[in-house]
Amino acid sequence: MKLNKNGLWRDMVHNRALYLFILPSFIGVLLFSYGPMVFLSVSFFEFDPIKGISGSPFVGWENFRVAVSDKYFWQAFKNTVFIKFSETLITFPVSVILSLFLFEVGKLFKKIVQTATILPYFISWIVVSALFKNLLAPDGGLVNEILVHVFGMKSIGFLISNQYFPWVIILQDAWKYAGYFAVIYHSAMIMVDTTLYEVATVDGAGRWKQMFSITIPCIKPTLITMFVLLTGYIVLGPFEQVFAQYSPGVYASGDIVETYSYRLGLTQYRYGLATAIGFMQSVLATLIVLIANFFILRKSEEKVL
Repeated sequence: MKLNKNGLWRDMVHNRALYLFILPSFIGVLLFSYGPMVFLSVSFFEFDPIKGISGSPFVGWENFRVAVSDKYFWQAFKNTVFIKFSETLITFPVSVILSLFLFEVGKLFKKIVQTATILPYFISWIVVSALFKNLLAPDGGLVNEILVHVFGMKSIGFLISNQYFPWVIILQDAWKYAGYFAVIYHSAMIMVDTTLYEVATVDGAGRWKQMFSITIPCIKPTLITMFVLLTGYIVLGPFEQVFAQYSPGVYASGDIVETYSYRLGLTQYRYGLATAIGFMQSVLATLIVLIANFFILRKSEEKVL
């Protein structure tokens, strides 16, 4: 039901206690999500933090032109898309399979597995990076010790090799986030009407048949919503994860747009150019989500936005 201006005001007065509950979050979003967007205007200036925006030279679209003509930007963009696209292709199905597994197993085993798989989500990337640097160290790392002494292979520099570094980042994402997304899908599964399973059992459908004929179709709106939202992140790289583990030796395959713009802004002091790159990323991510939502709406009559 749509509310007009007067109807909305009456609803706010009538449910003022509920609106007061969401007021802190609303203010937080305004201050920390929308407030900083004012400084996107820096992308149109050769910004000098001493002079401020009003005293910095206005350069118009020059920063955007420089960005799209920079080969290192396109290298970082290619790496970002490859890493995030691969993460989506791996993490999304793994989390769905994990949630289906948790839905089918016994309660005690479910609690153990669910706790073990969601714990990595609450560990910061700084701690994770320190953990993996020790595990994957070329000399003395557990993984290389096994490769050398058990399988007779040569030691591999996973975090200093352009061949392996992107895949370390991709598989870390699956390890960290699969349990978190599995909880979301599992929450949708437990809302499915149990009478559907009872009827299917009477009709002779086994667990596999019920899974593909009842469980997955019933959580389809949740799966579509999550997939559409994840598509927007294809051009937004995992800054903290990569920044904590990469080095100049893996820039060719591991440098993403966020780390590249970070170096432009905070080490080369090209604030306008760095902001322009972030601005383009945000616009592109929004367009991808809208396009994905449009095509999924046409195909499945489900929409997110």
